Amino acid sequence: MILKADLHVHTDASDGRSDISRLVLRAKQLGLDAIAVCDHNMCTPLPDSDIILIPAAEISTNVGHIVGLYVRDIDFDTLIKGRTADAAQAVDQIHERGGLAVLAHPFEYKNADPKLFDGIPFDFIETANSRAPMKIKNADHMAQRYAQTRGIPCTGGSDAHGADELGGAYTEIECDSAQQLESALRQGKTRAVFVRRCRWIQKGKTRLNLARTDPSLKKTAKAVVYFAYTLLREIFDF
Repeated sequence: MILKADLHVHTDASDGRSDISRLVLRAKQLGLDAIAVCDHNMCTPLPDSDIILIPAAEISTNVGHIVGLYVRDIDFDTLIKGRTADAAQAVDQIHERGGLAVLAHPFEYKNADPKLFDGIPFDFIETANSRAPMKIKNADHMAQRYAQTRGIPCTGGSDAHGADELGGAYTEIECDSAQQLESALRQGKTRAVFVRRCRWIQKGKTRLNLARTDPSLKKTAKAVVYFAYTLLREIFDF
């Protein structure tokens, strides 16, 4: 059987707009079997659920973001120096805690250099991400080529920051039953699926929501300006 898992989802515990209950409800509506809760630099506690909730975290590193799947207790205080962690050390800690390391949206930025990723023992490359093509149109294709070059299996995740973004990309996992999903993932039985790009207005709503958590005049003004920009992009499709 094939199970569908959105392996890159954020909640309102970090910079998301939806709590876990709303995400679970939307996932069920979309026919997803699992979601990975990848809040930024934190391991969010997960409740019992009607779908599979995969404990995870998205770690900011010197080479970009790395998602750790099946991790619950990353030592962020030790790992992160300044604003980022060393990528190799982040992957080592993920593995020490029994997790799987995913190089997330590696070519989302213009200055992304694949040489920085070489030699780091990633378990997966995220080759379908709904937000990455907003900055670099062929970001996902570049990730696919890099994964092929290294012979590393692929994952897909929406990078959803709200329930309305869920399922924009996901991972098909070949397994015998829902109980075997983790085992199948560890065997790399995955296929990344891209469905749709995130809408600009959704990014604008996320920025506005973040401004509410730190309502300084400067941040609020920037968020309003950015929201206006995303609204124009939504209307005029540029």
